[in-house]
Amino acid sequence: MLAVPSLANHSRPGPLATLGLLLILCCSLAANPACARNVSQATGNLLLDASHGNGEAWGKPNCSSCHALQRLHNSVPDIKTIVNRKKFRTCTGCHGSNGSNAGRQCIVCHNSKDLPLSPVRGGRHRHDFNTPKDLRTTSKQCVVCHQSSDMDGQFELNRDLTVFNDADVGKKPYNNKSEFCLRCHNVDHQQKKWRIKHAGNRDQSLRAEDYYTLIDAHGVRDGDGIGLYNGLRSGAYAYQTIVDCSDCHSLHGTRNPNLIIENSRQGVPLLEQDIRNHPYPVDIVGDDYSDLCVLCHNMSQTLDGGDTVTRNGLTGVHFNSGSDCAVCHNHGESVQRGL
Repeated sequence: MLAVPSLANHSRPGPLATLGLLLILCCSLAANPACARNVSQATGNLLLDASHGNGEAWGKPNCSSCHALQRLHNSVPDIKTIVNRKKFRTCTGCHGSNGSNAGRQCIVCHNSKDLPLSPVRGGRHRHDFNTPKDLRTTSKQCVVCHQSSDMDGQFELNRDLTVFNDADVGKKPYNNKSEFCLRCHNVDHQQKKWRIKHAGNRDQSLRAEDYYTLIDAHGVRDGDGIGLYNGLRSGAYAYQTIVDCSDCHSLHGTRNPNLIIENSRQGVPLLEQDIRNHPYPVDIVGDDYSDLCVLCHNMSQTLDGGDTVTRNGLTGVHFNSGSDCAVCHNHGESVQRGL
């Protein structure tokens, strides 16, 4: 059996409940299949429910009543190390609240010390559901988007992202990460609980769905998709590739405005790994996004200043320091084919 969340400030269980817990502990220690729960990474079912401990353990506060710390996660050494050090307070992050009023503690493990690359974090700007100011990251924010991850270290769209109901498509599975983002970032069918507020009519956080379905090379293609700008850096990106929002936007922390990634390790996953993991820094200065664009774009024929070195040391975009890329290149650009 896996851990039940350890929760404080609850009354002690009565005699019958205690007997039930002891019986469960005996079954657990004897590895009796009749007492085992189907909670595993393999099934993706990590959240405990009312059947936990044949119903006797649901809502109980103390994991240690049934689970010995030294027996937990022996087959998962990376998790085992953290659990041994931080003990039962780690349980709620993966296994839920066990029917109690305790919040899930995601960042007890997912922090810059214990799991620095899950996810890669950066500066103070993050997707914190508050546009006027930057808020401190909390576990409560995490579970909005990651309600029931299987924590297996492999990102799977429809396992690791919350399946939001959509007024237009219902609970249809996601085909890519951007479809997840667009369940909220649209004009007329946002999530009732997570409506976008304080955004003007032309704000990209509202118009993302509209931009995505125009001729933007980074969204759904309309037409032949042949770009005017020829030349991509080595990797798996092609002019037919639908680029996910998170390829360029870091939701977990960045110093850049508009949640633009601050280095190549935070996004652009289809680049060759030696480029992505360099990592190349991305600094957005005013409307100059050349540091971002040059990560993927590299002119096959050098034109219009394409040999000018950008701030991160790469060349390949027609660039003049301080120039506004958005004069010609926008999300959903309806004049040119693509960015």
